[in-house]
Amino acid sequence: MKVILESFRFLFISIVLLTFLGGIAYLTYSTTGVNLESYDWILVITAFILTLYIFKKKGWGKVYHKTFFWTSLIMVILFSILIPEASPSHLHATKYVYAYGFPFKFLNIYVEKGSKFLIPNLFSQGFAGWHLSINFLGNFLIFYFALRFLFKKRNKSIAHLRVESFER
Repeated sequence: MKVILESFRFLFISIVLLTFLGGIAYLTYSTTGVNLESYDWILVITAFILTLYIFKKKGWGKVYHKTFFWTSLIMVILFSILIPEASPSHLHATKYVYAYGFPFKFLNIYVEKGSKFLIPNLFSQGFAGWHLSINFLGNFLIFYFALRFLFKKRNKSIAHLRVESFER
């Protein structure tokens, strides 16, 4: 339960920072005439890094097992990169929506004449935008708890084998 609550704290702080940074960026970019939608991914990365910094500074996030945390995060990212979108949705005359993520789709990419895989769509000429949903957190929690469960069972069975060999 502590891991889920800590994940929601992380998500809440990220959303607040993203909203705050988005407001500042919108005011700055609108006065200079720069299109914010071309650079919104920078805001997401900045909010993520600032949230990690705040968690480190405040001493939060200690409920996570570091190995399981980073392994789960890498698994979510790798599965979204490696598993292709089988059937993209047709959005407009030439635009398609490709949804990525496993087991829950969390990243939507809007592309003209796209590919089934994520990386070619990100760098295609017809890239029109993207949307990241809260399902990312669901995928992360599933992988985190699955890893924790598997290694807890493995450690118990290893400990049981050691006790049996010691008794002989």
